[in-house]
Order: sequence, then structure tokens, then C-alpha cells
Amino acid sequence: MLDLSEFFSQEPEPCKADISLSGWLEAFVEHYFVYGEGGGSKAFHWLTVYYDPDIDPIYEAVEAILANVVAYVSSDYRWSFVLSGHLEKFRKDTAGYGMVYLPVPDFREEALQCSRIDLLPQEFSGILWIDDDFMDDENIPFDFESFSLIDDGVDYLNPKHFSVARLIRTCIF
Repeated sequence: MLDLSEFFSQEPEPCKADISLSGWLEAFVEHYFVYGEGGGSKAFHWLTVYYDPDIDPIYEAVEAILANVVAYVSSDYRWSFVLSGHLEKFRKDTAGYGMVYLPVPDFREEALQCSRIDLLPQEFSGILWIDDDFMDDENIPFDFESFSLIDDGVDYLNPKHFSVARLIRTCIF
């Protein structure tokens, strides 16, 4: 398991880029499409980075489909979750942005945990953390209060195991 409290405690390098990530990757590196940048929003959110090496960038655009997602980058360019198989290329292609990279094998695999929620940056203060393991393990006392929240359909993360996809979805406050 990869611990987010350790990942987010790493200090990113200063961003030396003088162009947006989407502008850089789409116009200069090519074969990329960055969704979520622009629109004047200053609020923290995640950018979705798509990549397709097989297109002709002069005549075709990268399709925004799940199969082409290679990274999720914080809107302030501090952090990025990157598919392990694309890490070296993405690191090279975004070298001037100073971000901290966390390679993951798959965005849907529950490979993340957060042992120290108190160490997370302010951007994650809106996340509701519920250890829901009591629902699958009869040896853990049933938590009626947590179950009530879960039953009401609130978005939450289990600090012991969650995926990047679930984290991204939960961060949409």
C-alpha cells in the first residue's frame, strides 16, 4: 500500500514553467490532452491527462477515453498520480513543473492508504474518512453511526484502502 500522508508531505520543486500544463503537453510535446485546466477556476481540483502515441497530432486529437488516461495532476501542479508504465515519459515531459510523482499500477486498484489524515494538506480537509471494514469483518464491532452515513449515500474514503479514482471522485466537493 502507498501511504498518502508520506506522498503529500514531500515538498515539490518550484515550478519553472511559464506555460500551462495543457499548453505545454498539447502544443509542444504532442500526443496529450489535458482536461480540467482553464475556465478561470482558482479552486483546487484534479486535471485528467490523456495520452495516445498512435495519433497524428496534426490531423487528430487525443480521445478523452478511460483507456487513454495516464495521469491525474493537481491543479496547482504540485502532485501527480501517474500510471507506472508511463512514469518515466511523463516525468521527462513535465520536468519543468516541479511536481511530486506517485506511480500507481492502476487508477482503480485500492493501492492507497492514509495513516495520518492530520498530515494531509488543507486541500483535502473536505474529505470524509470512514473505516467501513466493520461491514465485511464480523470480528469488528458494528459502527451504527458510520453505517447511517454510508446508508445516506455520503461520499467518503476508507483510510485503510482506496483507489486514485475514488480519491479524485471524492475530492469534488
